[in-house]
Amino acid sequence: MAFQRKKALWRLNEEEITLGVRTILTARIELVRKGHSTKPDASAVLEQAYDLESQGADIVEINPGPQTLTSGIPSPAEELPVLVPVLRKIGPRLSVPISVLTANAETAQRAISLGTSIIHDISGLAYDKSLGPAINETNAALVLGHLRGSPAQWQRMEPLTRLGEHVRTDLGASLLRAHKAGLERRRIVLDPGLEHGKRGHENFNLLRSLNGLASPGQGIQVTLAGKRFMLESVRASTAQRAAALTVAATLALESGAHILTVERPDSIREAVAVVDRIYVGDEPREANG
Repeated sequence: MAFQRKKALWRLNEEEITLGVRTILTARIELVRKGHSTKPDASAVLEQAYDLESQGADIVEINPGPQTLTSGIPSPAEELPVLVPVLRKIGPRLSVPISVLTANAETAQRAISLGTSIIHDISGLAYDKSLGPAINETNAALVLGHLRGSPAQWQRMEPLTRLGEHVRTDLGASLLRAHKAGLERRRIVLDPGLEHGKRGHENFNLLRSLNGLASPGQGIQVTLAGKRFMLESVRASTAQRAAALTVAATLALESGAHILTVERPDSIREAVAVVDRIYVGDEPREANG
């Protein structure tokens, strides 16, 4: 069967972007590394962001919280002290849009005031009820993620036989919350939230069913940065990690993803370019004359 990618419109920075023509690559910067308690150096983060731009990042996403969510969603008091100095440094200097990963309205408002264009809420507007209205007062775009339960519950959760249906229902509820807050669907992209309450094989099942998670015309993002479900061992080699990322990215794109979030664009850029070329080759062509 010929590879065909559904298109969607996304309003970003007051522009309408047609998703599905070329894969959008978002590069993730973690401000708080596991085992490190010091605040990030804003100048070093700027250099990292410049490097990601040079690798082909279309968006740079900043995560001000911990790499893992085992301790729960961080508060604004935890996010803002590490985030604000970084945004003050990089906001006026980057040529690509900045996304901030947060579920808190206070953090989102401050981030947007410092030049952030996208807010990525992993809770799908379920955590902070004031986040949707706060974003609606701005021009920022929104990524609605999916979070099954709370991080404290993940180890005790039973697997779901119809996880795709569960995620679709929850994302539909997130879209409804966004609608009630006044947000247009064109400002929103959906993310299935890999590993956020899903176990190994469940993540692969989600990757294979992305087209069924949203109605036609809705943008879909898949976050692969920091994910480990593709690997058989935490001690996997660099080559094994690269192969797993390539396979996961290909599955995501073939299943309907428009945006991929990774740690380094150069780790996946060539594979994504091949998939994009296959798509262009399958585009319907008008008859001559």
